[in-house]
Amino acid sequence: MKLISYKAKCGDAFHIQYVGESGRRRNIFLDMGYSKTYTGVLKNVISSMVGTSDIIDVLFLSHIHDDHIGGATKLINDIESGEGLEDVVGRWIYNVPRKYDVIQTHEKKEGVLCGIVSGDIVYEHIFNICPSDLDDYTEGKSFDVDGMKVTLLSPDTDKLNQLRLKYAKNRPICKSETDEASVEAGSVSDDYSTPLTDFNTDSFQEDTSIENASSIAATFEFGDKRILWLADSVPSVVICSLSKMGFSNKNRVHCDAVLLSHHGSAANNSLDLFRMISADRYVISADGINRYCLPNKQTVARIVSASSTFPVNLYLNYNDGRLKRMFDVDVVYGLKSMIDVIFLGDMEAIEI
Repeated sequence: MKLISYKAKCGDAFHIQYVGESGRRRNIFLDMGYSKTYTGVLKNVISSMVGTSDIIDVLFLSHIHDDHIGGATKLINDIESGEGLEDVVGRWIYNVPRKYDVIQTHEKKEGVLCGIVSGDIVYEHIFNICPSDLDDYTEGKSFDVDGMKVTLLSPDTDKLNQLRLKYAKNRPICKSETDEASVEAGSVSDDYSTPLTDFNTDSFQEDTSIENASSIAATFEFGDKRILWLADSVPSVVICSLSKMGFSNKNRVHCDAVLLSHHGSAANNSLDLFRMISADRYVISADGINRYCLPNKQTVARIVSASSTFPVNLYLNYNDGRLKRMFDVDVVYGLKSMIDVIFLGDMEAIEI
């Protein structure tokens, strides 16, 4: 099994590839980043797959923020314009924020592109191509993809209903909607000058974004391997789901890789969550030039605080100067043995 974290700026675009029980190669995509992620990276990847008779067996779109769903709108455009990708997606996993008469989406109001517009484009495509995929994907549900067991951990019904209340059926699409959309939690400066051992890892304030709280999160289990994908989910929901599955700080869920929530944001990754996890690898998808100063080093400090084995293996899919200096102070303080940072190359796969 291979895990690829495509470069999506401060967005998410993951790819799990494995040989299923049938002996056929399978591809599961977890989000598609921004529209430029698709045009600059994913379009070539998917075209190459189609050339070898592969498809995207399942495409997960975690929530309506454009750094996760934007690339899917470009994929849909290619499919609908006859670019040779008609059968590229076998199944869509996506929670519709609102339903409506499809013809209404052809009325372009003020030409605004924001998360809910992308969400509407995806809904219209699924409605027209494979309406059977339009379901509520909430915590506790599970299904199999050629031997890969998928278990959903987020969202719960309450968080999904909050999203749909915000984006009600007849709410107009206008510029004010962009202004009112929840902004991801972030800070105006990074916290990289603080040593890992100096953070108050217990202090935690959860992300209040309705969109992020509606994010799909899931585990992917194949044989004795497990990947935990957190997208932009909030830990309170994931912790509740893991508890229902019998996991706790005394019975941790072992993961071969954890794809950290919201690009390593301290508002989406709590110490209580990490106390329920034992992982070989933690993966962050984020560049070092985003305006939210993600990832937060406090998130890594929480992982270190909760871990019983060292060094903690942290994978980053960008290696720009800001990210490279994240742990410089820890070298000075002799704490480097606590963390091993691996910078992934362009489209470099992690062998699971």
